[in-house]
Amino acid sequence: MAYVLDVAYRHDQEPRHLRSREDVDAFVEELLALGPAYNAATAYVVEEGSDDLPDHELLIGANATTGFGSARYSGEAGTWYVQGEHTKPGNVSFAYFGTEHEFPADAEVPLDLVREVLWGLLENRGGRPAGQNWVETD
Repeated sequence: MAYVLDVAYRHDQEPRHLRSREDVDAFVEELLALGPAYNAATAYVVEEGSDDLPDHELLIGANATTGFGSARYSGEAGTWYVQGEHTKPGNVSFAYFGTEHEFPADAEVPLDLVREVLWGLLENRGGRPAGQNWVETD
């Protein structure tokens, strides 16, 4: 069976199915162009054509002004975010469907890393992508 990334990010848009790195890159670029009310999205890996509910969620944020974003993974074993190299004063936030969602102050990472995490989610069929500096959170 084929697996796809289902991404949700705006009220007037059905979830999109991403199948390739090119799809992931194009989606992140689209998210960057939407503006501050829709600069976050959720992603789930699902078996194409299946009605099974996923046991994981990846929330990503992308900021066109700074060129940084964030990624938070939740699954049955817990919740983690990708830790960046710098700490921002206050928290990092992104708007998912127009509602602010906060990340820890050290959760900003380059957008290329956000793309890699998104692609890694698909490669791992919904498992937390390897190779990142994941920090457990609540």
